[in-house]
Amino acid sequence: MPEAFTACTRVLPLDDEAAARALFAREGARIAALIIEPVPANHGLLLQRREFLALLRELTRAHGALLIFDEVISGFRLARGGAAALTGLTPDLATFGKVIGGGMPVGAFGGARAIMARLAPEGDTYQAGTLSGNPVAMAAGLATLTLLERGDGWSALERSGAQLEALVRPVIARAPFPIHWVRQGSLFWLSLHGGGAPRTAAALTPEESARFARLFHALLARGVYLPPSAYEACFLSLAHTSADLARFSGALADALAGLA
Repeated sequence: MPEAFTACTRVLPLDDEAAARALFAREGARIAALIIEPVPANHGLLLQRREFLALLRELTRAHGALLIFDEVISGFRLARGGAAALTGLTPDLATFGKVIGGGMPVGAFGGARAIMARLAPEGDTYQAGTLSGNPVAMAAGLATLTLLERGDGWSALERSGAQLEALVRPVIARAPFPIHWVRQGSLFWLSLHGGGAPRTAAALTPEESARFARLFHALLARGVYLPPSAYEACFLSLAHTSADLARFSGALADALAGLA
């Protein structure tokens, strides 16, 4: 990445209202856009307070900057309108990932009509890609989203998430070391941070990382394949049945008992 790009980028900590206010007070007139995952899920599942997200909406609007929600993970997964719909906060732009291609490689962004009208061929900003509008990916995406909408898939995913939570919470309460359950809809994370599940990026200690490695392999031996990194979130899908959720809970209980 060119140094000129990074020189024009500022990185704010999550869940830090004072830092956000200070940056905009100092450089607000020069800030073009603020980009955030409304449900950060790349360093654990770092659920943000709505008040913090609302402050970012307020600051960007006051200083003429765009608010961009990265909904590559949360978009069409947590709700039909993604995390934006759950929070009731409307970004100026939002990005989306493979869900709009039915799992095939594709990405998209969308936003306010006044902004999108700036894109070619209507506007003066060139934007194109070799696979833009790929007909197979678009057909798969439309079929996937149609099925989700027809069957109210988001309510079903929330029910599955709640069912798994009810099964897992008593299990981790008996764990021989701290485990914190974090969930938003069908997204969940087993946080091994000793101080409680964080809302901002926090490193695991070597001991906590080693605990996760032991848990990962214990579950793998029982036929359950977690993401291999302690910082990765987990995903439920409509293909998971109640029996699958019970099997996961039972395997987790056996694995933890063996690690005591």
